[in-house]
Amino acid sequence: MVGLSILVCIFLMTFELGQTSVIGETENTAQILKLSKMMVKLESAVKDIQNDNRKLQNDNRQLKEVIAELSNRLENEIRLREQLEKRVRICEIYQREDDGNDVTLPQSSRNTTAKGKRISGIRSSNGTIAFSAYLTTTLSSPGNLRPLIFDAIFMNEGNGYNHHMGVFTAPRTGLYVFTWTIRANGGAYFNTQLLVNGLMYGSMYTRDYYYSNSNSATAVVHVAVGNSVYVRTGPTGNSGHILSNYDGYSTFSGWTID
Repeated sequence: MVGLSILVCIFLMTFELGQTSVIGETENTAQILKLSKMMVKLESAVKDIQNDNRKLQNDNRQLKEVIAELSNRLENEIRLREQLEKRVRICEIYQREDDGNDVTLPQSSRNTTAKGKRISGIRSSNGTIAFSAYLTTTLSSPGNLRPLIFDAIFMNEGNGYNHHMGVFTAPRTGLYVFTWTIRANGGAYFNTQLLVNGLMYGSMYTRDYYYSNSNSATAVVHVAVGNSVYVRTGPTGNSGHILSNYDGYSTFSGWTID
């Protein structure tokens, strides 16, 4: 009987130890699964942070490129404004009346009678101001932000347009109409702008797909006396040649309507 009791005790102790081992392994497995889930979440969070950092770096790079482009445009605008101011000063010299100073207007810029005598004043008798000019040659690759000099004059009533500089200086304050035509060929494309006293008042896009193509734009602007008006290529979107010949000229015109 004693031996049987000992065997029963041993059996019960073995059974209890087995149960404890099973419970311990179950708890460890649950903890391992929990830690695994936490690791997956942490890895996902790290990937999100890495993606955000890459996106931030890309945004910073794009921002730097935009700032650099804007800086270049600002420098070009400042340089062009300085050039325009110089041209305006020269235009004022060309258009000034000969009042006893040493200033002499070029013969090509003077209004003359049939006998070659000087007409006094820079306006016609009825106060009309009008001009029309054109390019005598094709402009090869003028590029961006280049003032266009329409160097030949159809007419210049009021002597406000200077064909040496491509700039019209308003002889009087008034409401003006300006129109310009640009021809392109050989797959060329151009954005051109009308600037009045340094501010854009008109823009046009011209593109050639076949032999040649031309487009025209018109702007109505109130211009103060002494303000300068000219046409230039835009800051972007310019390639090829601006065409002007007997088949069709690139032109620039303007006139008062009051």
